[in-house]
Amino acid sequence: MTHEDVPASEAVWHEAWLDVRRRYHIAGLPEAEVTQDMAAQVQVRLARLQASDPGGSFVAVRGDRVVGLAQALVREHLWVLSLFAVGVDTQGQGVGRDLLDVALSYGEGLSGMIVASRDPRAARRYAAAGFDLHPAVTAWGRVRPDRLPASDGVRPASAADFEWMGGVDRTCRGASHGVDFDAMADDGCRFLALGQEGYVVIRNGRPGPLAAVDERAATALLAAALREAPDDDEVEVGWMTAHQQWAIGVSLAAGLELHPVGPVFLRGFDAAPGPYLVSGTWG
Repeated sequence: MTHEDVPASEAVWHEAWLDVRRRYHIAGLPEAEVTQDMAAQVQVRLARLQASDPGGSFVAVRGDRVVGLAQALVREHLWVLSLFAVGVDTQGQGVGRDLLDVALSYGEGLSGMIVASRDPRAARRYAAAGFDLHPAVTAWGRVRPDRLPASDGVRPASAADFEWMGGVDRTCRGASHGVDFDAMADDGCRFLALGQEGYVVIRNGRPGPLAAVDERAATALLAAALREAPDDDEVEVGWMTAHQQWAIGVSLAAGLELHPVGPVFLRGFDAAPGPYLVSGTWG
């Protein structure tokens, strides 16, 4: 992928994303549409990863047309598949398999993390590549803040906290987010912390990633993040697996509904991270 491929790659990604939403839509979740802001945000994400991880950024082309893309990032000892899509009229022709193969080569020998969509074809590829499948749910709805557990001691965090936050990451998932913390800040994310026991990132009212030393701290951080949800808008807590019962409990206490989503795939983990919530962008 080159910088010039970014606009076409964004168009392919949103085409595939909308197709998955339409084909596997679950009653209760909102209908999706691509706004100009969403397109701009994805282009920023694509361009940033192409610059920071050029060795993990690939496009598939037919003639001069981009028909698929894969972007993976490597942070310390962890490989994360951040974006992966094939245009609707090119699916089922081996393009996705080839893109995943080259993206995987960027993280050969490393632990791996993939936050998957509900597309069964993608899930099959990830499982065949040696990743363990962890079924997941998302919580969605309007928050009832009066029902949330206490979050005493939670405070705003800043770039001065990034070093110890990376240490908590290493405990939870084996690698710091590193430069991605700066990218999150540039994207307008907010950070909350509980002492130096954990942190949560909030973007557009949605929490994640979240990392903590134990479930007590993780519970307080998620409750604090949900308290900041706008009164007149829905919030989503994504990709909670069986190892995040604490997060499921907080989400239900907040009055949110649980819906099935694509699984989380892991490679090289002795156990799935517990006091941690993944991010679709950053892993």
